[in-house]
Amino acid sequence: MFNLDQAISEWRRQMLATGVKAFDILDELESHLRENIDEQILAGSNPQQAFEIAVRRIGNPDALRVEFAKVGGGRWAFLRRLKTAFLRASLQSPSLSAFTDSARQTLELAAMEAPRLHHDFIGTEHVLLGMLQLENGVLPGVLKRMGLDRQDLRNQVEKWVEKWVGIPPSGRMSGRLPYTPRARKALFLAAREAKACHSPTVGPEHIFLGLLLEGDGVAGRVLKDLGLTAETARGEILKEPPKP
Repeated sequence: MFNLDQAISEWRRQMLATGVKAFDILDELESHLRENIDEQILAGSNPQQAFEIAVRRIGNPDALRVEFAKVGGGRWAFLRRLKTAFLRASLQSPSLSAFTDSARQTLELAAMEAPRLHHDFIGTEHVLLGMLQLENGVLPGVLKRMGLDRQDLRNQVEKWVEKWVGIPPSGRMSGRLPYTPRARKALFLAAREAKACHSPTVGPEHIFLGLLLEGDGVAGRVLKDLGLTAETARGEILKEPPKP
């Protein structure tokens, strides 16, 4: 019977054997691997299938060893190259067929927030910042009842980004920006929340729940630092009558 933790341990052992022995790099690689596995499981794969897909995406040990050698064994250069390759290999966007117009608008606004912060990816922080610009629908009332001021929340997100993610110098960005694994996972969780609530569509309120449930991205950390939980938010959302 397939054991996911054993498979990941074996993959890590193979990485060590090929010469990538820096533990910070191994931890980063394993973090990406686990995020990808979680995403595949949420999409319907079993653990073995999810593991195999994630390994193909992130690269087998021999291929990663070659990439490590190309940058002369430099840890940070390798991690930057890995991040770029990993994001390019990822899906550019989740399926939006079941998303409401307001949910699509949230993601369009997120795609505008990313370049404003000079980021070449769309993360959970950008999704939350885009969501906070919405004036109509369920979410503004929910946030107000939970005692959250949208501008204060924007400021908290931007402070967190500046401290822990960084706002790099302005650079040239072209084409559609990729979603990070955590952002995609949050959107998968949003779709699952909508289904659990017997909603035929995914709205911004479900995306908000997805960000909370994902928990490890910037958005989830900021919201949890403010004392929010998915259970509390879900209860408030269920009190709201459906809105367009």
